[in-house]
Amino acid sequence: MTTREKLQETLCDRLFWHTAERDDWKVADYLYHRREMDVVYAMDEATLFDSFFTYLQEIEVFPLVEHLDPHNQQRRNVSFIQLVPVLLMKTVGSIKTMDEISDLLLTDELLMAMCGFNAYQVRHGSCERGVKLRTTPMPEIRGSLCVDTVANHIITITPRRIEHFFNRSIQCVARQGIFPKEIHAACDCTLYETTSTFTGCGSVTHKRTVKARGYRRNGELKAVPVTLYGWKIWAVYEIKTGIPLAIKIDTIETPDNLHLRAVLEQAKDNVAQSSIIDSLVIDRGFLDGKLLYEIDQKGIEFVIPLKRNMEAARDARQ
Repeated sequence: MTTREKLQETLCDRLFWHTAERDDWKVADYLYHRREMDVVYAMDEATLFDSFFTYLQEIEVFPLVEHLDPHNQQRRNVSFIQLVPVLLMKTVGSIKTMDEISDLLLTDELLMAMCGFNAYQVRHGSCERGVKLRTTPMPEIRGSLCVDTVANHIITITPRRIEHFFNRSIQCVARQGIFPKEIHAACDCTLYETTSTFTGCGSVTHKRTVKARGYRRNGELKAVPVTLYGWKIWAVYEIKTGIPLAIKIDTIETPDNLHLRAVLEQAKDNVAQSSIIDSLVIDRGFLDGKLLYEIDQKGIEFVIPLKRNMEAARDARQ
């Protein structure tokens, strides 16, 4: 389980890129002679998130949050926009499960104040729904929201809305000039598994080798079919900073090479104001002659591992 100390350590590593050295003698000497301070910052998670959200406002990312709202809430006791900062805190803080946000986020008055909740709501909850159905004693601090409420609303954000929010956010970041003029990029896709009950997800079945159990099996290997449910996410990264330049989301059974062209074009558009993509590193999943020819014709140099039985591989070994 993620502890509050672990959360603070993660946030310091992620959000304080430029750290300072501690020099108590120099600080004391400055205060003794000048008797003034510009500002005092508390080194806690509330200060970190406050600085982070202020940065998002400055580069105009926060206005994009409104487009994440699917507008399907039947009862609006809490605005959907108030839930998005909770999700951002969970993601930036590397909180692994939704259950953990109850102790780390939803019951913290300072953090919830950034999401538009007051101290009374944090202590007593935002509504009385479900109180009469409780079979356990009421906690001293109930939390501004129920964990299930956050989860049930967040999963209604469609993949297309996530793509749009992410790519527009990268455009805002690119306008700050943090990427080099010539970008050396990498593209890869990864699986995001869900359950079969998740609306809209795909499925793929493949064989997995396992050790057979039972009498007289002696640990023999056996191939069994395994079905995975979920999504596949394509991402183009800037190699030096590790920051994704664009993403594309589709169902889990989609071939790897299907969306390489689309996500690469999106990445070029996202950084067009400040940079160009000069080269691209990809793996064998994108080995498609027609697709690679198109990338080459666009002036992007690509690097990809060859298969052993290809003529180019034989020539290289010779």
